[in-house]
Amino acid sequence: MLQQPKFHAIYQLVVGIWLTLAIAGVVVAGISWIRLSHTISAFHRWNAIGPQLDQILQTMLNSETGVRGFLITGNTNYLDPYYRAQSDYRQEFHNLATLTAGSPVMLKAVLDLRAQSEMLADYNRQAVGARKQNFESARAMIDTGKGTQIMDQIRAQVSALGKLYYGQKTAAQAELDTRLSRAILTSLVAGMLGIVAAIIAYWLVHILKNKQARETDLIRAMIQSERNSREKSAFLANMSHEIRTPMNAILGFSDLLQGEIGDVRHQKYVQSIRSSAASLLQLINDILDMSKIEAGVLELHPEPTDPWEICDFIHTLFSEPALKKGIGFECRLAPESPRSVLLDRVRLRQIMVNLVGNAIKFTDRGSVEVLVSCQKRDESSHVALSIDVLDTGVGIPKDKLDAIFKPFVQAGVHREKEIQGTGLGLSIVKRLAELMGGTITVTSTLGEGSVFALRFPAVPVSVRVPVSAKISPERRVDFNRLRPATILVADDNEANRQYIDGIFKKTHHQLVFCSDGEGAVVKAREIVPDIILLDVRMPGMDGRQALAEIRRIPGLELVPAVAVTGSSQNDGSFNGYLRKPFSPRELFDEMAEFLPRHGAGNDMDIIEASLASEGDSGPVPDEVLLQLRQLLADPWPALCNSMAINETKTFACKLEILGEQWHCKPLTAYAGKLRHDAETYAVNDLEKHLGEFAVLVETFGQNKEKSLADESSGRIVPLPDAGGSAVAPRLEPENIPHES
Repeated sequence: MLQQPKFHAIYQLVVGIWLTLAIAGVVVAGISWIRLSHTISAFHRWNAIGPQLDQILQTMLNSETGVRGFLITGNTNYLDPYYRAQSDYRQEFHNLATLTAGSPVMLKAVLDLRAQSEMLADYNRQAVGARKQNFESARAMIDTGKGTQIMDQIRAQVSALGKLYYGQKTAAQAELDTRLSRAILTSLVAGMLGIVAAIIAYWLVHILKNKQARETDLIRAMIQSERNSREKSAFLANMSHEIRTPMNAILGFSDLLQGEIGDVRHQKYVQSIRSSAASLLQLINDILDMSKIEAGVLELHPEPTDPWEICDFIHTLFSEPALKKGIGFECRLAPESPRSVLLDRVRLRQIMVNLVGNAIKFTDRGSVEVLVSCQKRDESSHVALSIDVLDTGVGIPKDKLDAIFKPFVQAGVHREKEIQGTGLGLSIVKRLAELMGGTITVTSTLGEGSVFALRFPAVPVSVRVPVSAKISPERRVDFNRLRPATILVADDNEANRQYIDGIFKKTHHQLVFCSDGEGAVVKAREIVPDIILLDVRMPGMDGRQALAEIRRIPGLELVPAVAVTGSSQNDGSFNGYLRKPFSPRELFDEMAEFLPRHGAGNDMDIIEASLASEGDSGPVPDEVLLQLRQLLADPWPALCNSMAINETKTFACKLEILGEQWHCKPLTAYAGKLRHDAETYAVNDLEKHLGEFAVLVETFGQNKEKSLADESSGRIVPLPDAGGSAVAPRLEPENIPHES
């Protein structure tokens, strides 16, 4: 046996050699991989150039197509892509210049392309201005061939830029391959050093072998368990389509039956089916949401959201249940709260529905309150969003306060109520809150009530006006309110096809069904549908592939297509999106985005009816008509494009003062509606009423002409044009005037 001092010296020497070899191997491998990482980053930057260049070309193409459409038709709706391009060009070229900053040759080519794009934008601006004057001026400008010459130069520059790009990318790929080979080699060397170090140090760790073996077995078991859990969650997350498809038939057919059965007893049977199916769907939604969260496939979609609208939604949804239970319900929002914040509106509503639904379910006396406040952070465009849900219900035991946020765990104090749920609601709330960058806590006293506090410390304030998403109280819909249309329906599930057929029974629409993507393409070519309802997942050719083929058919490039699917994601290739199971109301709302209303009258009829209902006191004076036409020329067109709230309020106030000054009740009433829309951020109504202003002025002018005609024995004095800057109403294809 070695003496103790000598043993310690040998031990220290071996450990020193082992550490030296290990550190040397790590340093060599680390340097090599750091260099490889830098090369990969540079290669990724080159990879990003291609999509950015494609985006610029797409923006240019959209702008050019929009300008061409406007030059041909004179319809300013075609100019939307052109106007968007004006703001998009600068950022897109800035991004491309940033990516190519490392290559002077590429950067110069990008700057040359930007200069040519500016020339094209200037030419388009002149062409649009000429077309606004008259068609002949625009045609004369086009005949010069300058636009074609600029586009040829741009194509040549893009081709040259593409060659440079692919050359530089090839060089970057070669460098990446070289770096990768070096990294692999150095890793092998480091590995060999590690093996040598391990052999030298083996006897030092021999005494720990058994313990390490046990720990290794335990780690392997844990890894396998986690892998099994992830695979289970991924499997359940992908089951959304298969589960929702039969649920669509159950809920859909029971809804159709309820409208056709007259016997009261049978009505109750159908209502029981609907209630049970709705409860089953809620359970399925909870399980799928939790599975997606655990599998890491749940995506957030931040969008401009109005906290006031969220409170209105919650109040509308739960006022009646609270009233039926005889408890008070109030939803309050701090007055200084912003009207638009950037977060996932759907998931925030889901969180609040879970919290408020639980509060009402477990409260039999007293009240439930929802308090929402936003506190602005110093020198920041963010706010701290706080939501508190207070109830006077059964309360939660202290030992259960942490456990209730775990899956499938319930407090156990009110079994007859808890048995109605899965125990996933609060777990989903907690996971969603954390995904959105927030936290949730709870304080409770058994028998007195609970307070759930939701906190989002840094929510961006959005400068965009949020789109209202209020729930519609109307359940029954009349599809005859939409213009008669030929509807192509493609779904591989027979029950779903029968359900859609039942929805459109006794309507003036013509439905054509097929069971796969290939059939959809054939039928689309034969019938030229007005709108297509496409299931996404179908055997053989799926919905996305079928839509791509249909888009290639001449005349069907722009036909509206709505995805009807059980998936929770819309890839953007469809014009609309309808998630199974869906109701007739949801189908109607989606189709109404693409099919005009039927039998509702045109804008002129609506305005004239409004004038009559407001008690028109005769033709407006010339002074009023002149001022209205001046406002029609400026600033009305800009308001229609920007939808700016403050500017619209000012515009409405001018109209209101003008109407009161000249005792014009219809004008005063119209201004009041416009001001109300702006003050309440009713975006959809605001857009609609702003669009009616041109028709209102035209109606006043026609009334004036009629009065002059009566006074002049039939001689009508023509009124001057409104200026040509008004936004033209949308024309149906059969109403577009043809040039002689």
